[in-house]
Amino acid sequence: MNRPVLVTVAAILCWALLSVVSRILLLDLALDPWMFSFIQLSAGGVGLLAIGGCKGVDLSSFKYPTTWALGALRVLSAALYTAVLAWISVLEAGILGAMSLPVIALCVWGLTRRRPARFEWLGHLIILAAVCALALRLEDTLRTAAVGLMALNALCLTAMNLLAERHPDNISDVPGVRTRFTGAVLLVTAGFFAFGRLLQHGTLEGGIDMPLVVAGVCVGVFLRAPAMLLAFWSIRLVGAQGYTAAISLLPVFGMGFEQAFVALGLLSQSRLQIGTVGLAGGVVAGTLVVLAARKQAARAPVRGSAPMPSAGRTAP
Repeated sequence: MNRPVLVTVAAILCWALLSVVSRILLLDLALDPWMFSFIQLSAGGVGLLAIGGCKGVDLSSFKYPTTWALGALRVLSAALYTAVLAWISVLEAGILGAMSLPVIALCVWGLTRRRPARFEWLGHLIILAAVCALALRLEDTLRTAAVGLMALNALCLTAMNLLAERHPDNISDVPGVRTRFTGAVLLVTAGFFAFGRLLQHGTLEGGIDMPLVVAGVCVGVFLRAPAMLLAFWSIRLVGAQGYTAAISLLPVFGMGFEQAFVALGLLSQSRLQIGTVGLAGGVVAGTLVVLAARKQAARAPVRGSAPMPSAGRTAP
């Protein structure tokens, strides 16, 4: 298994575990979602920034406007996803989140005028069919809010992945540059979270206790920071579209972790249903069709067609 595959799989595993652990902590400990996110982002960002500089803390990543744009988009994405996790399972959220794959394909087509591969649309249609089927299965009180928030999340993730693909620090092969870049993005995100908290409550205080601090620091250092670092590294190796396709497989990993925690008694609420598992299989099938179509197009491009955007890269 080559480096791009290993890095991408590791990123998916970290995101799946982060999602499930966050859901457990939010439900069982009744943590304040805003402060929980702020503490874990700050802890993860400081840790990465500290180890990213060989001769001290390097703050040069903060000079790029795209670093701040990534932080703002990350705030929106995290807030939307955290809100949805309070209503539905990680598996259901992952299926709805798979709409980001057709969304990024449309965005790349609109921005670059380069069409997806011929049979790639079949995969996108399969994914959208699974998303629509899940939306119809949700309770009436949840459907509009959950689908709407995850649609906005898909737009945020698309913009984030495209920006990260072109960020000067993420395309660099200098050791430590991507680490401090990831730390900078996390700290910028934490800053925006603090600003959002001030707008919402007028203060950063309230609801802060030892369980919140310990949970936030541990999740930030051991899950949030590695997940972001591996995600940016994966985007560097396989491109924004390749990473988005791979992350569409998140529901499968999330389901595995969620059911494992249910079996251990750490998660009391499980929304797992056979029908939902089948829809997750539809997302996986659609993703595999998309990847196969892109691979076929890369091997034997049609005459007159433009090269595929966001193609995989050779590992540095």
